Amino acid sequence: MSLLKFKTPIDLAGYTLVVPSVSVGNVPQLTVDLLVMSLKMENVATLWHPGLTACVGTDPFYCDVTAVSTACELYINKELKIATIQLRSSIETKLVLKFLNDLIDCIVQLKFQRVFILGTGFDYELHNISNKNFLYFVTSAGDSEEISKSTSSKVLELDYNGKHTVRGSGFATKLYEITNNQVNATLLIKYISEGENIHDAQQFLHKLFQFLEFKAPSVIPFPSSWHYIYGGPPPEGIF
Repeated sequence: MSLLKFKTPIDLAGYTLVVPSVSVGNVPQLTVDLLVMSLKMENVATLWHPGLTACVGTDPFYCDVTAVSTACELYINKELKIATIQLRSSIETKLVLKFLNDLIDCIVQLKFQRVFILGTGFDYELHNISNKNFLYFVTSAGDSEEISKSTSSKVLELDYNGKHTVRGSGFATKLYEITNNQVNATLLIKYISEGENIHDAQQFLHKLFQFLEFKAPSVIPFPSSWHYIYGGPPPEGIF
């Protein structure tokens, strides 16, 4: 099953792929919005799967663009060889596992070099307040110590069942587990509170840039759709 419908054929071999999981505060999606804007990424394909809840809307990044957006799309920056999926809707519960397996098959088939899976967890689950709120886990365990020093992040520990458990992270940990060493994968988790999470998304983007070894831009532009997250100001008449 081909998940991606490309506008024009593109060779993605050697690219890095960022995949956001729908999780606490939708911060992974917000982070991908900032990533697309910061790197001026191009929309190159639509991802379709029977497990995705269909949706359509105006372009979320630029208000003067007439193109529409759909439930799941692929964006790339050819110079940096980085790609990201933006997921804008939910996944049918009974089809989540099929969607994740099909996604991994697609990633392997397209020969992506590595994958970053973004997720967030409830901050009250981080019981030890001395712990860092950024945690990660990589396929290559030998790199953990060096990554921990360079990114000031803590390795995500396994639970008593030998699994990664991050409540509120959606499909992030499951997707990482089913990669089954087929791709070089990194699971990146940020613990947050629900609410206004723009600042969390900015922090997450800077952390992702550290892992990617990219230089973060001095100014991170916001997509036009962010101006309407909380609606307009209240009418003066109510006062």
